[in-house]
Amino acid sequence: MYSRQVDDRTLTFGVSGKLWKNALVMYDRETRTLWSHFTGEAIEGPLAGRTLTMLISVPKISWGAWKEKYPHTSVLSVQGREDLRQDTYRDYHASSRTGLFEPEHADRRLRAKEMVIGVQAEAMQKAYPLKKRHWKSNPVILDQIGEMPVVVYFDAETQATGVYDRRLDGQALLLTAQGMHGAVDGEGRRWNLLTGEGPEGKRLT
Repeated sequence: MYSRQVDDRTLTFGVSGKLWKNALVMYDRETRTLWSHFTGEAIEGPLAGRTLTMLISVPKISWGAWKEKYPHTSVLSVQGREDLRQDTYRDYHASSRTGLFEPEHADRRLRAKEMVIGVQAEAMQKAYPLKKRHWKSNPVILDQIGEMPVVVYFDAETQATGVYDRRLDGQALLLTAQGMHGAVDGEGRRWNLLTGEGPEGKRLT
């Protein structure tokens, strides 16, 4: 999810029908600049080189789990429904293809379609495979990306994910999973790993 605000204007977007790195390309109607939905970068046009501000990115969570926790959530719908009877891309997901074009880079550490939690922090990137054995016994990984201490969360049952900077007032919290989508720090304070919310209005980024 990105902010549509660039400098002093609010952009409106459409789908260009083009692909860049096998990912969808958007365009803005105000300048006709082409934007990557994957990175938020402007790749061609008057605003080339600019990057949309990412607001939040949460890969997925089961609707049942979310609705149980937040029963008054609004749902974006088209003509009253958003569920599909079948996966239009089922054959593609089952195949070894990774898009219309051969990828520029190959890496054999994981299968090309292995699902990961992808994190970018301080110009560094790291991928956490969802099939990692660790998740079965503990939904939390405490890690360091560059100078940033992070907590990476994945609940295999509900498919909920979250990644947060675990610094609070300059100190890195030591978080331990507790309860559904929750964690406690070394002082016994409870944190919501879906939203980053903690005690006394505090919130992890």
